[in-house]
Amino acid sequence: MKKFALMILLSCTFALSTQAQEVWKEVRRLSKQVADNTDKDIQTRKIATFKIDALDYMKQRYYEQMQDSSVSVFYNKLDHQAYALYDYVNQFIDQIAKAEKKKDKKAVVDLFKRTSLENCKFFDTDEDLVNAYMKTEGYITQFSLDTDWEKANEAIKIKLKLKAY
Repeated sequence: MKKFALMILLSCTFALSTQAQEVWKEVRRLSKQVADNTDKDIQTRKIATFKIDALDYMKQRYYEQMQDSSVSVFYNKLDHQAYALYDYVNQFIDQIAKAEKKKDKKAVVDLFKRTSLENCKFFDTDEDLVNAYMKTEGYITQFSLDTDWEKANEAIKIKLKLKAY
């Protein structure tokens, strides 16, 4: 009977872990598809590349920090952060598209960049890595990889409602 109960428990755990992390996987899969599509314009591909790098960075950092946590907690955190990242970047793209003047576009970039920096997640000291998209010319997604995307997403929604830029 104990073996049967253990088998049931292991089966449930396996089922949960295969269903978990679906958001993270899907956002990464879609981003990879866009990044690899040479028919897409370069800016769109660069945005997708940022998403891939941000997703991979967060997975690695969460793994390092949450080694004692359960698999489902780990995947749940990744999924929530991945969805918030996806929403944050989409709001950014919407705001850039709405901005008509060059100075307005710059204000949008600065607002999202500042919000990303204000909502640090892991407090990583490797600034060359976490700020690579800010320091590299040609990337419109000038955000820190070390961002708590859930907090940044909530903060940006408030700022946009208040027109805080």
